[in-house]
Amino acid sequence: MRASLIGVLTIGALLAQVPVKKKSSGATYDRTKASRCWDLKATGDSVQSTSCFVALMAEKSPALAAEGTWGVGKFEEAVKIFELALEVYPEDPYVRIRFGQMFWSRFNRGEAVKLISEALELDKTNAAGMMALAKILSKGFDSKATDLAKSAAEADPGLVEARELLAQLALENSDEKKAAEEANKALAINPKSLHAMAILGTIELLKNQPTDQFDKILAINPKYGEAWFWAGHHFILNRRYEEGIELYKKAVALKPDLWDAREQLGINLMRVGKPVEAREQLEMAYNAKHDSSEVVNSLRLMDSYKNFVSHKFEGGEVRLDKKEAAILQPYFEEEVRRARITYEAKYKMKLNVPLEVEVYPNHEDFAVRTMGMPGLGATGVSFGPVVAMDSPSARKGGDYHWASTLWHELSHSYILVMSKFLVPRWFTEGISVHEETQASPEWGDPAESAVLTALNEKKFLPVDDLDSGFVRPKDPMQIGLSYFQAGQALDWIVKTYGQDTVNAMVLSFAERKTTPEVIQLHLKLTPKEFDAKLDAFMRERFGKVADNLKEIRAAMLAATKALAKKDWDTAIVEGLKATTGYPATAILSGGYEVLAKAYTAKGDKVKAREILRQYASASGRDPESLKQLAQLEEDNGDKAMAAAALKRLIYISPVGDEDLHRKLGTYYLDLKQPDRALAAFQAQLASKPVDPAGAYYNLARTFVALSRPKEAQEAIFQSLELAPGFKPAQKLLLDLENHSSKD
Repeated sequence: MRASLIGVLTIGALLAQVPVKKKSSGATYDRTKASRCWDLKATGDSVQSTSCFVALMAEKSPALAAEGTWGVGKFEEAVKIFELALEVYPEDPYVRIRFGQMFWSRFNRGEAVKLISEALELDKTNAAGMMALAKILSKGFDSKATDLAKSAAEADPGLVEARELLAQLALENSDEKKAAEEANKALAINPKSLHAMAILGTIELLKNQPTDQFDKILAINPKYGEAWFWAGHHFILNRRYEEGIELYKKAVALKPDLWDAREQLGINLMRVGKPVEAREQLEMAYNAKHDSSEVVNSLRLMDSYKNFVSHKFEGGEVRLDKKEAAILQPYFEEEVRRARITYEAKYKMKLNVPLEVEVYPNHEDFAVRTMGMPGLGATGVSFGPVVAMDSPSARKGGDYHWASTLWHELSHSYILVMSKFLVPRWFTEGISVHEETQASPEWGDPAESAVLTALNEKKFLPVDDLDSGFVRPKDPMQIGLSYFQAGQALDWIVKTYGQDTVNAMVLSFAERKTTPEVIQLHLKLTPKEFDAKLDAFMRERFGKVADNLKEIRAAMLAATKALAKKDWDTAIVEGLKATTGYPATAILSGGYEVLAKAYTAKGDKVKAREILRQYASASGRDPESLKQLAQLEEDNGDKAMAAAALKRLIYISPVGDEDLHRKLGTYYLDLKQPDRALAAFQAQLASKPVDPAGAYYNLARTFVALSRPKEAQEAIFQSLELAPGFKPAQKLLLDLENHSSKD
């Protein structure tokens, strides 16, 4: 019956009824009929709403007919009718708004923003247009969404949607007081505002308090699964994944065709390492034509899981792409084991489940794995004991330190569990940034020039609002500034009060205490006093370089120009001006590189080695510079330092560099460290070496050193099979046989 009703009118028949050429600058249409149909759909009454939309399709107004065609799911036809409506009502902004909203409902953000922006050009004070654009921007956590919603509320004080969105945005910023205020304003406008009730109920759920808001909602609309959807949304934002998943399940149980909820349920099941359940939910959404980018990308990613292998060990599991698993597995396992031992001792707690680490050689796959969409700027994400991150091969060599990222994310794994997933974002990010440099002072990201400028211009957020810098930044730079500020805050707390105080603060957050309460309880400071002390701490560390940025940049430019002209002496003088006496920051790394090149060109290996050591200790990551340092250390007769230089590259760019693994393995054998040599030579062999016979021979030598003769013999046979006349392998085999006969 439904299909036959929908097919009553064709587009051609509709167009024949509409006086296309009848245009009027003031032409508008009555939206009341369309609103009634959408209200019926919102209540879950599919029969009545379908009949209502079919009736709209018979209207002579193309705008109403477009609404009806959209309502019954004929989107391509609706596009054509909306285009006609633009001809008939060229100056009615609402036609563009509704056309844009239809595009948004079909996951076309670009067309949606374009049309709604055109509507606002026709009427800058159009509250409906501002609200429509605010909702689109809010999904991307754009801070402009709040400004637009406020403007909409001012333009139309009776617009309940504006207050509902402001409540939602405030809660996303963890401002529960403001969220409750806005929700109550919405209820004052409309006592039956279901979204406002859901916000109030969610606030109580987040506080683990009893709530009757959801009972009130279901008494008004028994099929309003959106209430549980929004509750789940806010729990997920607070990293309370398991609870959020249960709320999404309630949403789809109440309203099975609430596809946004089913999409998010699938994505979050994937996040916590439940791909089978995730696929079931995502396929249901996709088969219902809810083919959002998030759904499509997630399903494609799960199809690629067949290309991964899993390696389990005590306390952990690492999943790697087959193409690079043999190279990366020993190094990732080593760091996961080391991090687990370190964090169990430091945080005085143990996880009762293994740590799971997934490593993606394609950054966009990692982004889809974590967010459902490509384009994520981060390199790692923790969902509690489950961590997903970029492989070193996903980034350009020198741009990414995978071990630093791994330790950062594994710290989250502990702190989230320890705090019962209640720790504020600034604190857990601060601990993780702090832990990067505790694992090694050479790890972590040094201060960028933008950070130093912000220090001088006092652009850092107050600590009690620092979470907003992560969730809804006001500009693209603010996220980076917030990470830096949070890391410095934890550096200062640990230095001033000690690790036990940090642990006590985490446990206080687990008791649902707020940031001001925790700071007052454990540090005996108000948030304002904390901000002042943190500013003084950062000024002490970086004030000198921040105050001299202009001079440093000028010296860097002069040094670079001199280097290009082969004026080595001037390059050295200016390079020293740009680096000497300053703390390690990102802006200085180029100065070290210039100095090393100038000293090398002059034949001063001692100075070049000294400068490159400073460069490495200052988080320098250029692969060629570190290889040069290793060679200089070897030339100086210090193979231990040469190995240390190359080991840095294992953490930066270990894939696709056979020579790195061969040299490192050779150093370790010479240093009588065969355990380390084994991982290096196995990585060499997995790197498709130019000389595979030599790689097997290196592996055989290592097995001999490890007193594993059978494996050594197998490796020699592999070597001789590839190169029968390879004399070193022949000799090693003979030595093995002689040794065996003596035994």
